[in-house]
Amino acid sequence: MDPVSVAVTVGTVVFLTIAIIVLYKATKIATEIIKERVGKNKPSLASILILLLKISTSVAIIVMVYSVFKTLYPDIALTITNFAVAAGILGIIFGLAAQSSLGNAIAGMILVFSQAVKVGDMVEYDGEVAAVEDIKLTHTILKLRDGRKIAIPNSNMLNSNIVNYSMVDELVAATVIVGISYESNPDNAIKAMIEAAREHPKVLDKPPPQVIITGFGDFSINLKLLAWINDPWIKPIIESDLTWAIYEKFKKYNVEIPYPRRVIIMKGEKQVEAQKPLLTSMGEKTVEEVG
Repeated sequence: MDPVSVAVTVGTVVFLTIAIIVLYKATKIATEIIKERVGKNKPSLASILILLLKISTSVAIIVMVYSVFKTLYPDIALTITNFAVAAGILGIIFGLAAQSSLGNAIAGMILVFSQAVKVGDMVEYDGEVAAVEDIKLTHTILKLRDGRKIAIPNSNMLNSNIVNYSMVDELVAATVIVGISYESNPDNAIKAMIEAAREHPKVLDKPPPQVIITGFGDFSINLKLLAWINDPWIKPIIESDLTWAIYEKFKKYNVEIPYPRRVIIMKGEKQVEAQKPLLTSMGEKTVEEVG
């Protein structure tokens, strides 16, 4: 090898070696900056950025190391190239097997960068209200009201219809559905339900609680109370409180929850008239028989 070629080879090796060291140091510094500036407010975004940075750095270093070997030992580099081709084929095979994990990882990045769901958000997923505790690369951890924690694959989070109460505000309507008899005064029933809602300390004045008629049943006029609260987490508790309060108010205003009367005719027996209470939000009662 002539002196010029040797000088070029040495220069290339030195340059690549310095580049590897600088890249490694720069990655460490960038990691600390991300932890300091992003990690405090957005830990999920910080962890994903750091992971992407490390992956990119690792790929770049591998390419540089290969370039050094190729410069110093062309024959060995050829062998490495053949090995890399075989490794690439194996990588494709393993990649197909792990495409679910890859899909979850991509979905996790989309969730973080789009800010559709953030750590600390209050969401409703699959009928359950939960707090987003953490968003990892492949899955999201939700904390339910009863303290349980569940891990949801990020692809499911991305493709599901999720209600995010934290995106605009956290206002949510606590609802109670109840039926009253046709003999009862609907105005009194509505007044009782509104009073029950207004007297609850957690129910907001604005928007004001309201009652709507949802329909006419065989034995009842069906009413629905909408009472607004600013904490979705306690919605079931508020609904329970309001249900009991409405029950007490109905007694005060002489509003009846109907007991449908049905006639049952049994062959060879006398006629039996049975009373079966209407199933409403007030609960289910036992069947009474009247001879």
